[in-house]
Amino acid sequence: MSFRRDRDTELGWRQWVSAHQDELIAIGIPREVWADRLTWWRFVDHGYHPPIENARDVRFKVSDLSDEQQRRLYQFLDRVLPEARYSYSLWSMLQSQFGTADEQP
Repeated sequence: MSFRRDRDTELGWRQWVSAHQDELIAIGIPREVWADRLTWWRFVDHGYHPPIENARDVRFKVSDLSDEQQRRLYQFLDRVLPEARYSYSLWSMLQSQFGTADEQP
């Protein structure tokens, strides 16, 4: 049963990537950030890649994006994470910069 869940999860992730990769590339998010589900969610949770356990290995952070790219990332996350967006650090950081007062949790 575990194998099937893993396969289904991986298939779901591949479908998500297929549906969103063009926009992620256009925003300027490096492929390595969304190469796998866990890496993507770490980025969304913290705003950098990879996790800070070894700060010298941080290869990409949201501040590497221009203001326009960050705004586009904010709009993207607004669409793809509508239910869970307030629980992620990246969303909060971008929301404080680009959101409106009526979007406050």
